[in-house]
Amino acid sequence: MTNRTKPDNPPQLSNEQLFQILDSLGAYVYLKDKDYRYSYVNQLVAELFHRPSEEIIGLTDEDLFGQETAENLVRNADSLVVNQGKELEAEEVNYIPEQDKYRTYLSVKKPLLDQQGSVEGLIGISTDISRYKEIERQIRLSEQKLNTVLDNVGAHIYIRDLNSNFLYVNKLTADLFGKQYDEIVGHPLEEVIGPDAAEEFRQLDNELFAKQDKVEGVETFPGEDGNLFYYWTVKVPLYDDEGNINSFIGISSDITAQKKLEVELAESNARLEEKIQEITHLQTTLWEQATRDPLTQLHNRRYFNDYARKEISRIKRNHQPMALLMIDADHFKKVNDELGHDMGDQALIHLADIMVSHCRESDIVCRFGGEEFLVMMPGANLDSATARAEEIRKTYQATSPKILAGNESTISAGVALWSSHMTTLEDLTKAADQALYTAKKNGRNRVEIAANSDYHI
Repeated sequence: MTNRTKPDNPPQLSNEQLFQILDSLGAYVYLKDKDYRYSYVNQLVAELFHRPSEEIIGLTDEDLFGQETAENLVRNADSLVVNQGKELEAEEVNYIPEQDKYRTYLSVKKPLLDQQGSVEGLIGISTDISRYKEIERQIRLSEQKLNTVLDNVGAHIYIRDLNSNFLYVNKLTADLFGKQYDEIVGHPLEEVIGPDAAEEFRQLDNELFAKQDKVEGVETFPGEDGNLFYYWTVKVPLYDDEGNINSFIGISSDITAQKKLEVELAESNARLEEKIQEITHLQTTLWEQATRDPLTQLHNRRYFNDYARKEISRIKRNHQPMALLMIDADHFKKVNDELGHDMGDQALIHLADIMVSHCRESDIVCRFGGEEFLVMMPGANLDSATARAEEIRKTYQATSPKILAGNESTISAGVALWSSHMTTLEDLTKAADQALYTAKKNGRNRVEIAANSDYHI
């Protein structure tokens, strides 16, 4: 990475340039005072309400959205920011009178502080995610429809892994094999239909593995009376996150008495394949957007909360230890103020890379918010977790000048171990947070261990 030094006379943005930037963000940007009256809105907000921005200044959400929406905004978000100084990121559903419809927004709200550090209002940045929420709804609906289609499509549909174990069969396939769903899924092909019939199916399987691509052809299966039934089969590879084939889907249509419909059946299967790929792509895209921090590419708080609660349930069952590291960049506001937010972003990315490089594949590294990070360490005891935190701290301190143009930056960390007096994820997080607070109180650039971090399940 190329080192950059701060220029002697950095260019200053005029108010007009700053307003132009805020108008071009593609998000709704606004300021409110302590009485929740708007003191600034960008052009996108003005366009939303079909009013000049100067007519919005001084109004409240009740003037713009109506009483119900305004009360929800103040109660659920704005009052927490203004009265408690909290920083919030949450979805908000607002009724827009000008459009006569509800819209969903992902809003980030932070307190505005005066020179004495007192809250004098808030700044909000809201992104309209109504389209993405609609996509989520459509995906759920599509999945329901897909399951209905797969059970009533008139084709035998199944998924098998590379060891030929069944991962899924639709109802028609289960009926063909004369077995219940649970007697098929999780069992190898030979066990389900016998070695002789399995050999017939393996011909197209082997062709798919050799080509690493979709294959199609005729397969036969013996009926109860000994007669062969003919099926036109399409097999399509399915891939893991690294792009390697880990399974395949098979779609088999009975053509014994319907060979004349061969072309139409193939087209129907192709459309079905396209629909499956479309849904898979949408699911992957939405999942990545919902669980990744866009700056550091670490998992975000939403993913962490879901994963951590499952992991806590697992360690309770298996009586295993688990540690949590809470890491915070020291004096990071000073880094942003003196070196600029762009360099501050680079420092956060660098810290994220260090944490990932010092953690195991089983550890979960998360950007919890701002310059605060969490590392969930399943199976780790207190000594190994503390040592890992020290490694991260020392490495970041030693390498930070390369990122910050010669300026040193440090981190503080709190270590907590899951113990018998804890019942929820919030208990563990609170213990790590208290340890982090102790590290800050004791001078920063240090690792502190939470009180009562004993291991007793």
